[in-house]
Amino acid sequence: MTENNISQGLETDARYVKERMPDKMTKQTILDVRLRLREFIGYHGWTQKKVGRKVGFSDGAPISSFLKGDYKGDIEGLAKKLHQLMQSYARRERRPKGLDFVQTVIAKRIFTVIAETEAFSTEKEGKIGIIIGDSGHGKSLCLQQYAESNKNTVYVQLDDAQTSTLLFAEIAKQLGLDSSGARSSITRRLIDNLQNRHIIIMLDEASHLSVRELNLLRQIIIIKSRCPLILAGNRHLVKTVMQPITRMGCESLDQFTSRLMCILDLDAMANNKDSGLYTSEDIRKLYEYGGIKLTSDAVSTLRKIARTARSGRLHTCGNIIIACHLSKKTQKEGRINTSSIIGAISELKLPVRIFFPIAIKEPEAEEQQEQQTVKAG
Repeated sequence: MTENNISQGLETDARYVKERMPDKMTKQTILDVRLRLREFIGYHGWTQKKVGRKVGFSDGAPISSFLKGDYKGDIEGLAKKLHQLMQSYARRERRPKGLDFVQTVIAKRIFTVIAETEAFSTEKEGKIGIIIGDSGHGKSLCLQQYAESNKNTVYVQLDDAQTSTLLFAEIAKQLGLDSSGARSSITRRLIDNLQNRHIIIMLDEASHLSVRELNLLRQIIIIKSRCPLILAGNRHLVKTVMQPITRMGCESLDQFTSRLMCILDLDAMANNKDSGLYTSEDIRKLYEYGGIKLTSDAVSTLRKIARTARSGRLHTCGNIIIACHLSKKTQKEGRINTSSIIGAISELKLPVRIFFPIAIKEPEAEEQQEQQTVKAG
């Protein structure tokens, strides 16, 4: 029979309850929730508005009323929601955690692209740097860390639903400017604010940007505001930038690419079998924590996942390690090996099974094979 230590660990974690909440709320249990909520808000540094949004309100007014003891709505229902919210974060906090950010080789490469793009920008115009790669390379975390460490940087995460007006409105919002009104009004405020400042604009999830939007960014951010611009996304972004300018509507791309300083292709780096994106030292920095060590074969396996296309890369590696930490077997042995990793992939049925270049047996198939072997004598 196949051991399912990881599944058992996840089930145990899901059942973990710090304080059992009775089905019927009394005045005393509601008071207990109120007192614990005050501590929770203080510990996490949250606002009442943030707590309100977490439990389905548009603002923090209901939370304020609940804390004061004069909430007029379904107080039992709200108390249960708040209890569940605090329990969810209690489960997260009791798990061992690695560092929020690790200065890996790829982080250094991304920081270099930003620094070079900034260095080649002039007082007359900014320059453009592009970072491309699959989801899971760690692009977003690196960009967010750079923005946090360098206060002259504006980081904006885009989405497919944003129009060009909303794009510039989000940049304005991050700069603390009025983001209301038509696009012409917003961009005028941006230009007036940015022209005489030393600001780097970083746009993440930029793969869906159209040629027209790229041209607007060139005009507003690069030419008129004279700011360096960093775009990060998947390979579709480069396909858009590098398509022939002879194609109708693409004439402006010539002006865009003439300001393009460099393209960092993380996918190409990942495909290098000799090096890949992450060194063994990087993997250990990322995933050795909580007193649990990685065996050499586990490090090698995680590096393979990190360079396997469509595998989820670091996202998948992180999920595997968290799942392994919940296993009693891992906690007892104090180590994670390739067998543990493959067990997690198989038991959790992670999509990486399809793309990962090693054989992974399903538990059911392995059990059937064992039964057939027994019958065969």
